[in-house]
Amino acid sequence: MKRMNPVGWGVLVILASVPVSDPAAAETQLTDFIGSWQGAGTDRNTPFESMQRTSCQATISADLHHMRTGIVCKGAAGLTKVIQLNITLVGEAFSGTLSQKATTRGSSESVLEGAVSGHKTDKNANFRVSFPGLTPSVDVALGLNNPSSFSLSATTFGGQLMNVSFNRTSKP
Repeated sequence: MKRMNPVGWGVLVILASVPVSDPAAAETQLTDFIGSWQGAGTDRNTPFESMQRTSCQATISADLHHMRTGIVCKGAAGLTKVIQLNITLVGEAFSGTLSQKATTRGSSESVLEGAVSGHKTDKNANFRVSFPGLTPSVDVALGLNNPSSFSLSATTFGGQLMNVSFNRTSKP
């Protein structure tokens, strides 16, 4: 058996001491969402309505522990939603508030105010918005697809309310 020369051992020791980074394991920070976003997908105000195509604009500001999101969506069949989401992150858990004003062409505005609770993983956040009274809770899945794209899906009673993919239009 041939012995490795001292230069070979030196190269092996240097290679073994270089930290290996796994880009797939990079953790998403709230600050990764800062900026303006444009989205398209489907939406409806209640589980009993038909889904409609929608286009959305989102503006997000954040630091490492707080995120403030404003979303305006306009549906092809006349549904307009204005959503404000404010969360505080502690570890992997977060809490906050969500308000939504929805108007369908020809009808009066409906307003919902709810409490948000959930958790995040490396690339995703899952949370529940709980509303007072008889209004059902909504489960939301938010995923950062890449640095310039994220998706948002909201469901209640197992039926989808919103499914929108966003693309970054500007980053401060």
